[in-house]
Order: sequence, then C-alpha cells, then structure tokens
Amino acid sequence: MAQLFTQENSNTTPLMVADKDLFVDHINDEHQDELAMFINVFTKATLREDSIPSIVELYPDGMLLALTSINSDQTHFEHAPYPTEQHFIHFTAPVSDSVSLQEQYIALLQRAATKLGKRTIKLREQFFTVMGGYYASPNMYRLLVTAPDNTPLNQPGYAYLFDLGASFVTSTIAAGEQSDADDSDNSDKFQGVYRYYSLRKAWQDTDSSSVNAWIDVYIHGDTPGGNWARSLGTGAQIKSVREYPEKLDHLINGQCLLIGDETSLPTIANLLENWQNPLPPLVLVITNDADDISYLNALTLSERLSNDEHFKQNNLLHIVNTAKTTLTEQIMTTLNTRLTATPITIDKVWGALEAADIKSLRPQLKSALGLSRQDMTIQVYWRTS
Repeated sequence: MAQLFTQENSNTTPLMVADKDLFVDHINDEHQDELAMFINVFTKATLREDSIPSIVELYPDGMLLALTSINSDQTHFEHAPYPTEQHFIHFTAPVSDSVSLQEQYIALLQRAATKLGKRTIKLREQFFTVMGGYYASPNMYRLLVTAPDNTPLNQPGYAYLFDLGASFVTSTIAAGEQSDADDSDNSDKFQGVYRYYSLRKAWQDTDSSSVNAWIDVYIHGDTPGGNWARSLGTGAQIKSVREYPEKLDHLINGQCLLIGDETSLPTIANLLENWQNPLPPLVLVITNDADDISYLNALTLSERLSNDEHFKQNNLLHIVNTAKTTLTEQIMTTLNTRLTATPITIDKVWGALEAADIKSLRPQLKSALGLSRQDMTIQVYWRTS
C-alpha cells in the first residue's frame, strides 16, 4: 500500500531508467489531474485551485511530487510561483526499469481511482473480430467489429489500446477488398506499434446476442493507424491490451462546451447520442477537410437534444483548420464571437486535441472562462511527433 510523506527522503538514490525524462515530462504536461488525485487521496494536503502538481524526481521506491502555487493576482503571462510543498509517494513494489515504472504508476492510479469510486484504466487483453470497413466521412474510416461481451455499451469515449502488429496472422481479405500490403509485410511493419482508439458506439445485436461496435480511425496520410485500419479484412482479429474510460462525469449538468478534432469526434458523437444533461452543449468541431463535418451531421441525437430542431445549426460550430493562424487563436476567436452574439456562461468544458494545441489552449480557456480544475478537462489525444 502506498505510504505518503511530506518531506523528501534525501537518502534515496534517484531512479535511472531509459526514457525517464520523457515519462516525467509526459505526466507533468498531460496528466496533472492524476497527480492532483494522488495528492487528494494519499496525502492530507489541501490542493488549492491555483496549485500545480508535478513530479520532481523518481526513485526506485516512489516518486516525489511538488505542489507549486501560482499567484492568481497576476496575469497568466506573469505568474510567479509561491514556494512549493513536497510529498513522497511510495510505489507498491520497487521499480527497476521503464516497464515496471509504468506498471507502478498505473497501480497507484488504479488504487486512487478505486478509493474515490471512479472508473480507471484496466490492464487486460481483449479481442475484436472485424466484420467490415467503410468510410463514415471523407477521412474517417469505420471498422465494424464484434466486441467482447464485457464491452461498455453506454460509456462515450471508452478507449482501447490496440496492438497494430497483432492482427495479421489470421487476417483474410474479403472478395473485392484491397489491402495496402500483404500480411507478412504488415506484420513486420506494425510490430510493437500501439494506438488508443475510442469506441464510436457499442450495442447488443438482437439477432446474434453478440456485442457489436464501431471503431473510427482518422485517415491522414501514410500513418500506422490509418494503414492498419484499412488493411484489415473481414475475419481479422485485433487485440487490445489496455482500456481507459474517458473523464466525462462533470458534464452531467451545467452549460457545457465540447471541443474536438477528428481524433476526438468519435467521443463527441457518442456523447451527443447519449446526452442527458438538461442543457444542450456548445460544440466546437475542428476538421482539416470541410466535408468531414458530415460525420456529425449524420448522427442521431439523443432524445433530449432532438427536441431542439435547431441544435445542429446553432450549437455545432465548425472550424476548418488553416495555417493562417494558430488553432488556439481560431478556437478562442470562434468561441468569443459566439459568446458575444448569444451570451451564455460556460460551466463545464471537455476537449481533446493534439499535444501542442492543448498546451497552448488550456491556459487561455482557463483565463477566459475562470473554471476550476474539476470543471475543465482538456487533454491530449495525439501528438505530431
């Protein structure tokens, strides 16, 4: 069981493993909510709204976290940190390499989430069988699959980490379908490559009693994920090794803002089909191809949203990404224009974009909307490198 200390154990030698700095930078940049959860669950510290949690150092037996408070009286361009407080969290078992480091971090995450009654990551192998594939919009390729019986049916954003190299041994190309390459080439090409994909939708088939699902993959050039999806023929088995529930509980009430690009549109589409919040959300949709807005225009809205015959016209704000200005500028300009024309107060935010865009957008949204950490979930779904 993790034991927490409010001072650094100076006799501990720092952990020396491959990719340690990448791990620390990744967690500090993209998973501050998880570090905040560790502080809340495993320590007696009071986490202020302006406190930023971060990993200071990793050790074989644990990690040293720091809480740095930012002076909220200054603009976000001039933030001055207050002195930090530090908390040492023990792993449940010693760490000796990069694999055990990830395992121990996930173990802490599971323990903290369980204590708070939250859904969390699961480490288990699951297998899906491909029934077919087609384009749901000009650049979104849809895999129709049979899924495991334990697949969640009403959890938008539920994601699986797929092994892109484990699906070609049994893969067969159906008559009339084309494969990017033969099975032996694909097996070598994708070995050791993994990608998270959220289920666009999952449902119980009334005829076969099996669970069926859609996995939608954004096709943008010669990429491992896109090539993998289009190469799969009828009967191919694909394997996932992890499952991750999306953080959406805060959207059950209040005026919500959803922000997503092609990689997160499956989550947004599923949300809109299952929307129960009494207030319709404002949705900012970013695509590189203007025609990909058809992906959302074609969906069947939840009963609550379908009562508003003008929802798609008034609440879906489409941004066609251009190189003329940064995506953050386009998002903030579009949002400010909408809020000026029809004043509403945004209470909750969920969004998922590319890593650099998230890093730029998060502070501007927080400054403009003044939301708490719990009410604004803006996270990385992909990175350019």
